[in-house]
Amino acid sequence: MEKRKDSSIREVISTNQEFYHLLRKDVQDMFADEKEKMQQRRFILPLAYPDFRELFIWFGNYCLSQRNQHTSFVIDEDNEPIVEQLYYFVTNNPSFSGDLSKGIMLQGKYGCGKTLIMETYSLLHNYVVRKFSLSQPLFSFVKSVELQQQIISQSVKTFVRRPLIIDEFGRESKTVMDYGNIIRPVSELLSLRSDIGTVTHGTTNFTLDTLSSEEFYGGMIGDRLKVMFNFITLKGESRRV
Repeated sequence: MEKRKDSSIREVISTNQEFYHLLRKDVQDMFADEKEKMQQRRFILPLAYPDFRELFIWFGNYCLSQRNQHTSFVIDEDNEPIVEQLYYFVTNNPSFSGDLSKGIMLQGKYGCGKTLIMETYSLLHNYVVRKFSLSQPLFSFVKSVELQQQIISQSVKTFVRRPLIIDEFGRESKTVMDYGNIIRPVSELLSLRSDIGTVTHGTTNFTLDTLSSEEFYGGMIGDRLKVMFNFITLKGESRRV
């Protein structure tokens, strides 16, 4: 009985001229559904750039006050291009200089303001989500060293789908001894997040070439970093005084 059933199926496949068209339509529908789900998951901020810019300054000042720093957040010729790119990203604007499906890795020199910009972005995003009860996940802003410790104490699976902004990316130890075994917690996390397309943001003092070297994550993870991140450089010297 089972053999006759298999033969019948093979006969239909080999003789039905609509078979290809049916499968093509199915996969096209599946692809369209997946794109729609991705659009629904994406957070799009309904603001004009001047309004976004002003709000960014206010949230930047709030971020500085949380650090007990008595200075003002300033947008100038060095960081305004980055603020503009963040605006294009959160409004899904094709003027964005990279790939809107990837996260942003903000790179630059020590003290040039990378952490403050991405933390401000995180505060703004999370505040809007809470204020308007949006069905969007909140960002977890975490330093890479702390993230590694949390992965070890909890589980890497805890962080695979969680929206992350990883600060000081690349500063953590690349290998860790765990009950006599050498493990690579952050590398494993990056690999898993890359596999399912979880959008990740970060800041780093290192270039992609450096992060891809054997002293850091190696070529295999380096290839995944290309898929995961738009590497954008914040120009300027240290703002710390």
